[in-house]
Amino acid sequence: MISFNYETAALRVCIDRAEAGCLSGRILGRRMKQEAPFSDIGSLLLQIEAILDEQKAPQAFQRGRRFSDKPVEPVPAAESLEDGMPSEAVQAAHGAVATFCLQIVTRCNATWQGAVDWLDGLGPQSFDSALELIKMLDARLSPH
Repeated sequence: MISFNYETAALRVCIDRAEAGCLSGRILGRRMKQEAPFSDIGSLLLQIEAILDEQKAPQAFQRGRRFSDKPVEPVPAAESLEDGMPSEAVQAAHGAVATFCLQIVTRCNATWQGAVDWLDGLGPQSFDSALELIKMLDARLSPH
């Protein structure tokens, strides 16, 4: 079982819209200066990857490559917890559709390993890849 350190490492993801498989919302965390919006699942994954890179934790095991010399948009990562969002603001954030805490423990094999806690009392669910995380999100947020 993975233990969560909500105070420093977990990201809170607030899903504000989930229609026909399209998600949008916000990402917040104690090690961020402000929330980061996302407009779809791809945007969510890219934002989280950029946040993890900027925070340098957990370290990626592969070196990132770019195909363009265009500058990368800065992400709202904080240098320290004192520079980050207040704990109360992060804890108070909720999405209109769903809210969960995401803990990325490692970034091995060019993907993520960690857990999702849906904050509904059922406990965290582990995942071994970003694809598995996407499948968990789809199963949880798609109408059956």
